[in-house]
Amino acid sequence: MYSRELEGKTYTFGVSGKLWRDALLMYDHQTRSLWSHITGEAIQGPLKGKQLKTLAAMPQIAWKTWRTNYPKTRVLSVPSRDGMHKSQNRDVYADYHASRRTGVSGMDYTDNRLPNKSLVLGVQVADKNGVVHYRAYPLTQFEEKSLINDTLSGVPMLVFHDKDSFATAVFTRAVDDNVRTFTPQDSYFAQDNSGTRWNLIRGEATAGKDKGVRLERLPAVNIYWFAWARYHPETTIYR
Repeated sequence: MYSRELEGKTYTFGVSGKLWRDALLMYDHQTRSLWSHITGEAIQGPLKGKQLKTLAAMPQIAWKTWRTNYPKTRVLSVPSRDGMHKSQNRDVYADYHASRRTGVSGMDYTDNRLPNKSLVLGVQVADKNGVVHYRAYPLTQFEEKSLINDTLSGVPMLVFHDKDSFATAVFTRAVDDNVRTFTPQDSYFAQDNSGTRWNLIRGEATAGKDKGVRLERLPAVNIYWFAWARYHPETTIYR
């Protein structure tokens, strides 16, 4: 997810129908520049080299879990050609997900640190000098536990993935400059070493001395390894 504001102007975007490195390219209506949906960077056109601001969001989550935590959510429903609002209950990419295919270009991918179609959680953080660092968390790391306490380039992080609802979120572990260590509890809840209980869907303390406090959410994306490594070859992998 990206902000549409850039240098004081608000842009609107559409799907260009073009690919770059086997990934979709957006275009903005104002300048017709082409933008990578993975990096948020304009790769062609008057705005080439400009970078959209990445916003933190939950990449994917079961509707039931989301609705429980955000009951006042409004749903975006796009009408079909006949004017009716229909739900999409079928995954049109099911065959692709089940196959070994990694794209449409036929290129070979050479980063063998993980199998190409391994699902990973891609995280990016900027250090105190503004340099961005990347790390991939294989979703297999969350088969026995729902969260990981980690640090990337000096940034203490809480990395959460619930295999049942597929909810994914990354937060800073600092509360008032005090770095906390989290332990998973039932469902999508955790407790830190101060005894505070946290809802990791909302990133909010629900009990304890910090009740009502919210953790800072960091950008993250669920993505195939080959795509993450192709765009961020310098990425490290959490083991």
